[in-house]
Amino acid sequence: MSSAGTVSLRARLGGLASRVIPNLDERAWGRTRRTQVAELRRTGAGINDDQWPAGPGEQGAISGLPAHLVVVPMDGPSRETWHAAGGNFFYEIQQAAREYLPNTPVTIFHIDIGEQASSWHSRLAQLLIDVQATHVIAQVEADPERAGTWTWDLLWSDLSRHWDGVLLGVVFDSAFRMITLQCRELARISPKFLLVDICMPMNGVLRPGRPEVGPVNMPVSNASLAVIDERTAALPKIHDVSFIGALYPSRVALIERIRGLGVNVSVNPHRNDDAADLAASRSNQPTYLDYMQALAQSRMTINFSESSAGGVQQLKTRILEATAVGCFVLTDDRDRTERFWDSTDYGHFEDPQELPALIASQLQDLESLEAAALRSRVRARQINVSSFWGGIQAGLAARGLPLLDRDRAI
Repeated sequence: MSSAGTVSLRARLGGLASRVIPNLDERAWGRTRRTQVAELRRTGAGINDDQWPAGPGEQGAISGLPAHLVVVPMDGPSRETWHAAGGNFFYEIQQAAREYLPNTPVTIFHIDIGEQASSWHSRLAQLLIDVQATHVIAQVEADPERAGTWTWDLLWSDLSRHWDGVLLGVVFDSAFRMITLQCRELARISPKFLLVDICMPMNGVLRPGRPEVGPVNMPVSNASLAVIDERTAALPKIHDVSFIGALYPSRVALIERIRGLGVNVSVNPHRNDDAADLAASRSNQPTYLDYMQALAQSRMTINFSESSAGGVQQLKTRILEATAVGCFVLTDDRDRTERFWDSTDYGHFEDPQELPALIASQLQDLESLEAAALRSRVRARQINVSSFWGGIQAGLAARGLPLLDRDRAI
């Protein structure tokens, strides 16, 4: 049999096996991953039991402790974006926590760029004990500071043996199966792992019947909105319709289709160059303030909700960002934006073919368009921090896990 025929036969047999034994690929991944973790331990990785100041379950117990949040940023304070309106997601997460949960101390865990997991795992464990932390929040899709590794299962299995606090695991791309498999492993290790999904509903996905958090809006802190307002307050609307974002091939095709229907779309107007493809649109990036200014100067902006994984709609942070600066959003998502905004305060289209008529109808009545944009702006500023941290509080309560600010009503 030819090699192509062998591959085809294997693919058919693999597909048959997956139908007969559900989640066969997940079981195989789990076995392989646990073997890898065991090998990491044999080479000295992981947290030694004798590192902890007291025996298991004693020093690491959080029962009765006031809430204390430790933030493990993906890109931390050493990055030039770590400031208000810098476009750093974890700056926004920690600043929004300070604003929404004023009675909860927040400690930032600093990781050096390039620091190995064998170093920061132990340091994080020690910090949790030193500050008597009750909760940790981190982006669990990959190790911090873009290390190119994933060791959260190793760390979480070590932490959960000695520390009974909560791991809040933020994810952006659970549409990718590997991300879901990794999160299921964290959920298997301990029920004190709570998924915080920015884009999609995940209740019951990790463990049957287990509530998770999401989708929730990625926060834009009040501190950042103040900087954005200072930049954009007096600027006029100069773009009727914009599209701002990475130019995936599918998006380029959609934009060309829309232009072919006679709609003048300003693509990434915050850029000084003519970036026409994905690689170009991701290089020489303008600042976050440039991006927010482009939204503020657009009457409308188009949001394509499909994940880069394909076939799945996501709640995009751009919805909150655009509405927060008075830009009317045109989006194709279902059961995402409507969870947070009234359907009269944004425009919905099922197919790009509908956009010319939708855009024309909005431009024919600028007074109504501006009123809707103002209502969506008010709504955005009601939920700019509460969607994320309020969602987490509700998720903690639903799971019977310790709350962060115990004096704050849910």
